[in-house]
Amino acid sequence: MGNIWIGTSGFSYGDWYGVLYPENIRKGEMIEKYSGVFKTVEINLTY
Repeated sequence: MGNIWIGTSGFSYGDWYGVLYPENIRKGEMIEKYSGVFKTVEINLTY
């Protein structure tokens, strides 16, 4: 059996302040904190 990777669809949600992220985290620091918990993320982007 192969690896199973768990992540979320995005990483910069305001609801996560105080839960996954400290209240005073800057947006530019979110992905680094996220990557310490999850090993993958799905980014949905419309051009």
